[in-house]
Amino acid sequence: MKLYNLVKYLVEVDKREFIEAVNAGKFIGITPEGEIVEAKEGSLPKNLYIYAGVPKPIIGSAVTKATPLAKTLGENYDIKDEGEKISISAAKAWEEIVESNSKHTLYLDAAGEGISEFSDEELDNLIWYSCEFDINYREVAEFLESSQEGTILCIEREEPYIFNGIALIDNLQKAREDAYRFIQNELKSGIESGKIELDDLTDEEIDALKFFEISI
Repeated sequence: MKLYNLVKYLVEVDKREFIEAVNAGKFIGITPEGEIVEAKEGSLPKNLYIYAGVPKPIIGSAVTKATPLAKTLGENYDIKDEGEKISISAAKAWEEIVESNSKHTLYLDAAGEGISEFSDEELDNLIWYSCEFDINYREVAEFLESSQEGTILCIEREEPYIFNGIALIDNLQKAREDAYRFIQNELKSGIESGKIELDDLTDEEIDALKFFEISI
């Protein structure tokens, strides 16, 4: 998966496209790659965006005031004119980013809390069963991050260490199938190693093994 640490990463956008989009007065999204996407019927395509909204216009009108370039996306974005490009730092806009991407985000990895749910019901249901054997959201998320195509936006600082992240999976059906097989194989390995003792299972553990099609 592609990972963008917004503490260090600056989004570069074509200056002409940026100014045109800002002055158009329409709802747009800006991707980490610097693509400006216009919403269709009020919705943006499936992606993660460092900005989503209606920018303040640079050019004033009879009813609106002109806005300095640096303030067009709001107070939490640092914007600099780099000649033919506009550079955007979105590190201070993390709460806005989380909210605006909630529709497409598979999970939120929050500092001090970790991952508490998957937004996809089928993936979340896997954890309902796998947690009986201590295979949790973190373990499955790390597997998905290493095996799937997608995007992670995060805020990661070293001192003091802090990590907040959101993730989007490109192919959700593949993620469901791969996560299922991953958990299934982990359970089989646990049985083979003796970590999971089949003669001392609770009813919930028996149901979990049946769910993952493992013979008891």
